[in-house]
Amino acid sequence: MTELSQWNGNAIAEAWWQDLTSHGTGGHATRGARRAALAGLRRAGTPLEIIQEPEALRLITRLPHENPDRVAILAGILAFVRESDDRRVARAIGRTSLDDGESAIMSESRFRRLMQVSGDELMGAMRRLVRLTKGKANVGDLSFAVLRWGDGVKKRWIFEYYGVHEVEPSRQAP
Repeated sequence: MTELSQWNGNAIAEAWWQDLTSHGTGGHATRGARRAALAGLRRAGTPLEIIQEPEALRLITRLPHENPDRVAILAGILAFVRESDDRRVARAIGRTSLDDGESAIMSESRFRRLMQVSGDELMGAMRRLVRLTKGKANVGDLSFAVLRWGDGVKKRWIFEYYGVHEVEPSRQAP
């Protein structure tokens, strides 16, 4: 079982997103309030500006994480997602195979720049990624990636972008 499938934060983030975008079956906010919250989250340019939105605070209090700013960044990114996708994010933006350089939604050079992104640049880079997909993304996978952004997630995304299955340790040369 992978770390992604063991992590329950994706369900928390997806439920928050569904409620906020009216994909859920009810909730605490009226339609007008949800639209205003989405607009505020989309306009916010920093974690501090995002935290000022009550809906972002709802996500921060529901989603346990050692870095509330990272959860705020997630809220600011998810505000741009309009439709859920079953495919993992890197798979959705990537190539159909290692040899196919034409099919990717995100160019290889842009993807390489994304792999170099760190903390402060993550929100802008992921917002650009969501815009590139026309607002369609796997909310659970995106949430996991944003909250755990580091070498492990980047490595998984590289394999998925290029349409290659990761080599299991038992199959690697000694």
